[in-house]
Amino acid sequence: MSTINSVVIHKLVKERQGQASVISRSELHQLTPPVEKLVHIIHTLYSERTSKGFGRFEVDETNYPSSRILREVFKDNAKTFLAASQELMTVLAAKAGQAPLSTGGYVLMAHVTNDAGISWFVVAMITNVESSFINDVTLEVIESEHVDLQNFRVAGRVNLTDWLSDDKETRYIGFLKQRGDVSDYFKLFLGCNELIASREETKKLVVVLKDFAKSSGLDRIKQEAFLKSAYDYCIERQRNDEPLNLEVLTNAIWPEEPEKLQKALTATSVQINDGFVPDRRSLKAFVKIRGKAQYWSIEIDRQALVGGQAQYDAEKRTLILSDLPPELEAELRRELENG
Repeated sequence: MSTINSVVIHKLVKERQGQASVISRSELHQLTPPVEKLVHIIHTLYSERTSKGFGRFEVDETNYPSSRILREVFKDNAKTFLAASQELMTVLAAKAGQAPLSTGGYVLMAHVTNDAGISWFVVAMITNVESSFINDVTLEVIESEHVDLQNFRVAGRVNLTDWLSDDKETRYIGFLKQRGDVSDYFKLFLGCNELIASREETKKLVVVLKDFAKSSGLDRIKQEAFLKSAYDYCIERQRNDEPLNLEVLTNAIWPEEPEKLQKALTATSVQINDGFVPDRRSLKAFVKIRGKAQYWSIEIDRQALVGGQAQYDAEKRTLILSDLPPELEAELRRELENG
């Protein structure tokens, strides 16, 4: 279980097409069981969502000041978490005001550390929803409100450990993605430069799905069928120049247990951006195996290994191909006849 270090909740006041204002809390929340439970639930919900974008802080800290504010807290120790959260709310209000369709809500900010010592800054927009419950003693129906976690849509997370290590390659910011300017303004608030390289994202997707097929106990034929369905789905998105939605993908190719596949795709070490257009060349790894040596290159369909047209001997390090096309056989005979 992660440790909750600091928590505060402010309020962003905004209606659609209107300007935004802030109601700030003047002190941090005490770490009571209900508060800690809420933070743990939000952190878990965020981790399990497939529709995320990833990136790094923008270099321009004038227009994107969140990185400077967080640095003053977690690196320079020049600002308290509360003061930083209040300043971040000013930034959030400014970015939300530029997004006409955005609405307000309660903004939870937390500093969380897991058992491995990795720290995150977590920020999420939450709202209340009206409901009813039945009193267990009187059996009366009572009106109440509770935090609406079912429609949890706007959140982000900064891996403080990776960011402060100054690794030039790591993507240490993540945020939930959704269509329209709602997620866009939140990305701007975080100051996240979203790094999407379709080829790299596609390669990561191929690796995850191959590992998933192997770890799920499928026989070789079912593994190949699973990867072929992933290829067919992704290549259709590529042909139509359509961004890939990972949640829709999991339901399409693993409808029996989509949550299981979503868990594999949302592993912390994976970080696949949602919304990239698949790279056609990289998708071939779903259905093809390619190799190259000094004197030859080869590309075979993965089905050839299942059907026996290609046989690999690991001990001898040899690959035997059968059912050669007549044209290739004729060419080889001519070469052999000529010595």
